[in-house]
Amino acid sequence: MFIIGSLSVMDISLKYKIIERILQINDETLLNEIKSLVGLSEGDFWNDVRAEIKQSINHAKDELDRGEGIPNSKVMAEIKDRFLNIR
Repeated sequence: MFIIGSLSVMDISLKYKIIERILQINDETLLNEIKSLVGLSEGDFWNDVRAEIKQSINHAKDELDRGEGIPNSKVMAEIKDRFLNIR
């Protein structure tokens, strides 16, 4: 293995293989995940969220606004009772 500066030839080869795979990706969601992973996300994460996910989140928010949700205190009490009060 050759060393060029602080990178080995194997490191450079691996990076090129990763780049080649990324160039072949057509999945927008996966590309957005990679973008976030390598720190290329700009601005608000909401811009990178898929439309279906945004729709689900907004639907859930609307349900909560109508009082159709379960209060957090009740959910937490049920979890504590179920998982922390083991007899």
